[in-house]
Amino acid sequence: MTNKMKLRDENGKIYFGWYILIVSALIGTLIYNGIISTSGVFMLPVTTELGIPVGAFSFYISILSVANIITLYIISRKLNKNNIKKIMIITGTLGVLSFVGFSFSTQIWHFYALAVLQGICFGACTMTPCTILVSNWFGPKVRGKAMSFYIAGISLIGMGVINILNMIIMRSGWRGGYLFCAAGILICLPLMAKFAVWSPADKGVARMGDAEEAVEAGPVDPNAIPGYTAKEGLRKPAVWVALISCVLLVLASSSMLQHGIPTFIMAGKSPTIATFISSLISVIMIGTNLIVGWAIDKFGVRFGAVATCAFFALGTLGYAMVADMPGLMYPSIILYAFGVPAVNTVSPLIMAYICGEKEIHKFISYMNMLIAVGGIFGAAIVGTMFDVTGGYKVPWLVMAGILVIASIMRAVATSRKNKYAA
Repeated sequence: MTNKMKLRDENGKIYFGWYILIVSALIGTLIYNGIISTSGVFMLPVTTELGIPVGAFSFYISILSVANIITLYIISRKLNKNNIKKIMIITGTLGVLSFVGFSFSTQIWHFYALAVLQGICFGACTMTPCTILVSNWFGPKVRGKAMSFYIAGISLIGMGVINILNMIIMRSGWRGGYLFCAAGILICLPLMAKFAVWSPADKGVARMGDAEEAVEAGPVDPNAIPGYTAKEGLRKPAVWVALISCVLLVLASSSMLQHGIPTFIMAGKSPTIATFISSLISVIMIGTNLIVGWAIDKFGVRFGAVATCAFFALGTLGYAMVADMPGLMYPSIILYAFGVPAVNTVSPLIMAYICGEKEIHKFISYMNMLIAVGGIFGAAIVGTMFDVTGGYKVPWLVMAGILVIASIMRAVATSRKNKYAA
């Protein structure tokens, strides 16, 4: 396999990594988006019907994130090629049960209790295993593009899913919407059983995106893979700077996912139009993720790390001003679409840049643990500030400032001196 992206492997068969990408995108859409990205669609219908304050309802995301962190800690020590399918299928089933439970909930504590199951599913069945699989199947020469294809696939499929979900909620209520989310996870379970294959070595093929000399050398001895062990990497200040930047990023991104649609509604848009705008972001992100992936492979990880954070900060600033200046809505969502790849597209590349590949699956798990920490506080903080101030201007101004700090931290973490060198 060369360092170029090709459809087929050296045996003339379709490269199995492409199946990994497609299935990962489906899982990302139907499970990851079902749990997190669609939460804003449910917020106003649920809180209005049940009489729950926005801040109190947002808190279930915090509980979910705590369960996610605990799950990520466990799987960072246990996840391997021998059990990845079993872990994903079992925790995916818990996700189905949680959404079915949501559909029958009548009290806020029902959501809090079921959020634990959802957090377990989120940690062990979505971005962490899928990112590890994509990283394992695509080498450093093409990993930026592969990650961008993966995230762009989530945006492409998610565009349709979120609009279908909104129609279901309008016609059948939010309870029917939660059952739709449960069905989405159910569809993914057999796909996990078929396609969750740890690495190209398990299929007896060379990895796409490795240097030619590495391919010619034949199968790689796992003990000879360059990179830090988890213990070594966690002693490096750059690793912690990168991980903390993930926390700051997700304070903003988790807030956007839950409060973006309500922000547009508060700015005078109808729920249908606000949901359409949210899906439009997904359309734009198909292109922006591909551009970001290409730019990283072309100009380097540091360029992508800093630029995406800067765009994210500018987009969030626009969200703060959109109620007073409605014309900023569309420039803001474009900037947001260029910025949000900082979370799931760029973060794994930063960890590989700093730590190498020896135990990259552990560093990706740690990364997602810190991302989950941001998720604990982000949506709840914005929801609370909304309840206090009566609007979204102050919360988004605060988040824009946090993203500027994250941009500076990523510039430091990805300096040339911090790049792993064998």
